[in-house]
Amino acid sequence: MGKTQNWLCGECGEVFGKWSGKCPSCDAWNTIKEFHEARISTGKTKLSAGRDLGAAKNAVRKTEPQQRIATKIDEVDRVLGGGFFPGSMILFGGAPGIGKSTLALQIFLKFSEKTKTESEPTALYFSGEESVEQVLHRAERVTKKFGEKVNQIFSTSSLEDICETIAKNSPALAVIDSIQMVGTENSSFGQLSQLRENAEILLKLAKSTGTTILVIGHVTKNDEIAGPKILEHIVDVVLRLEGEGTNEVRVLSSPKNRFGSTLEVGVFEMRGSGLAELKNPSEFFLAERAENAAGSAIAVVREGSRNFLLEIQVLTVKTNFGQPRRTAHGIGLSKFHLLLAVVSKFTPFKCGEFDAYCSVVGGMKIKEPAADLAICAAILSSRAEKEISADTVILGEVGLSGEVRSVGNLEARLVEATKLGFKKAIIPRTRGKLKIPAGLETTEVKSVLELVKMVFKN
Repeated sequence: MGKTQNWLCGECGEVFGKWSGKCPSCDAWNTIKEFHEARISTGKTKLSAGRDLGAAKNAVRKTEPQQRIATKIDEVDRVLGGGFFPGSMILFGGAPGIGKSTLALQIFLKFSEKTKTESEPTALYFSGEESVEQVLHRAERVTKKFGEKVNQIFSTSSLEDICETIAKNSPALAVIDSIQMVGTENSSFGQLSQLRENAEILLKLAKSTGTTILVIGHVTKNDEIAGPKILEHIVDVVLRLEGEGTNEVRVLSSPKNRFGSTLEVGVFEMRGSGLAELKNPSEFFLAERAENAAGSAIAVVREGSRNFLLEIQVLTVKTNFGQPRRTAHGIGLSKFHLLLAVVSKFTPFKCGEFDAYCSVVGGMKIKEPAADLAICAAILSSRAEKEISADTVILGEVGLSGEVRSVGNLEARLVEATKLGFKKAIIPRTRGKLKIPAGLETTEVKSVLELVKMVFKN
C-alpha cells in the first residue's frame, strides 16, 4: 500500500492533483486542503465477481414500506416530516452552546423509553467529547430517570467500537457526538479525509442495519458545518439549530431532507431543564410587546405549514455623520436598504439623513417577502413618531415601484391573526374573493403611499 497526495476542496468536495488558490469546480477561494489517501501502489485494479442485481431483487419477496419512527418531540417530528426514517443518517449542526447536544440527548432519552430489555436497547449514545459521567450530569437536567440509561451511554472515539456495538445491538437510534471527534485507528481527527471516511462508513452502517444514525457536527466561524461539502451531500437529512446567544429562543430547521419538506421549522425555548417546545410561538413572541409604541408593526410570516406573528421594530434618528448608519437583525441588511429607499422615493418621509435600525423581536429570521409592508409601516411609524394601532397586522410584498403585491396563503395568515385577537389587517388588493375571518376588518392597499394614508388616517 502507498499513500497518494491529494488536494480536497472543503466547499464542494472535489479532489485535485495539485493545489490552487481558487477551486476550479466551485470558484471558492482558499478552500483546497491537502490530505493523504491510501492506494494500491502496484498492479492493476481488478473488479471482483459481481452479481445480477435484477435477479437478486426478483428473488427477494416484496417488503412493506417502512414506517417513520416518531421522536415524541412534536417540534422535531414536524421538521423531520413525521419522525426518523429507519436506516437514515442525519447530520445535526449548530453554533457552540446553542443546545444541539442537549436536544440530541433529549431525543435519545425519548427513544430510550421504548427499550424492551437492557440487553436490547432501542437507542445508544456515543460521546467522543465527554465522559459517561459528564453526559449523565447533563441528562440529570432533562429527566430524573437518567441513571437507568447508563448502560446505553458510551464514551469513545473509536469508530470501530461504535460500528461493532451498533451492529451487535441493532438499536433504532444511535447518537454520535461528534463526527469530528471519532475516527478509525491512527486517523487524524478533524482532517477532511477523516470526516469523509467517517460519513461513508456510518452511512453504509445505517443502510445495512436499519439503525437511524444522528451525528452532531461542529460549525466553522462562518456558521457552516465543518468539513467538506460532500459531508452534507452524503447524509439523508441535515438539521440546524439556530438562535441568538443572548436570547432563549432556538429555531430548528432542515436545509436538506430526503424524506420531507425543507420549509418546516421547530421552535424551542432554552430553559434550565433543556429545550422546551413552544406550542404557540406567536403568543410567546408578542408577550412583551409594548402597546402604542412608535416604530412597531406586526407581520405574519409563514414557515412551512405554520404562520408566525412577529413584531418588527424600527428606530430612525437624525444622523450625526455624513453617512447614515443602517443595521438589521432578523432580516437581510440589503432588504432593509431596499425598503428604506422605497419609502424615501414614494412617500413624503425621506430617510437619507437618518440612521435606521431594524429588529425582529424574539430572534426569528424573516426570509420571505410577506413582511415587506410591515417593515415599511414600522419605518413610517418611526419617522412620523406616530404609533400603529396595537390590534392591526400588516401583510404584503413591496416592489421597487412602490407597489404592494399579494402573498401566498393569505387566508391562513389572517386566521392566525384572528386567533390572537387582532381586529384589523392591512393587506394587498386581491384579485379573487377572499374569505375574511369573522371579527376581522381588512383594508386593501396597492402602494406604499396608500399605506401612509391607511396607517395614519387617525
